[in-house]
Amino acid sequence: MSKNLTYDYRNACCVPYDSPPPGLAAQLQRLAAEERPGACLGCGFEHNCRRDGCAVLRRVSRIVATIRGGEGDG
Repeated sequence: MSKNLTYDYRNACCVPYDSPPPGLAAQLQRLAAEERPGACLGCGFEHNCRRDGCAVLRRVSRIVATIRGGEGDG
């Protein structure tokens, strides 16, 4: 059975969600521990962060929203 499943309470079924890319958890821990922008530079996830916000935090937000059943602004 896949580890990447969450339960959709509205539709009463299991639904898959994308696995986080390699290194996402480590970069999230780095963001929590180090000051910005030092923790951000060269993270490998950056893509228009100045305009759209931190790519790591946006990705984690989408994953959490999927796990929680679509709640929030993911």
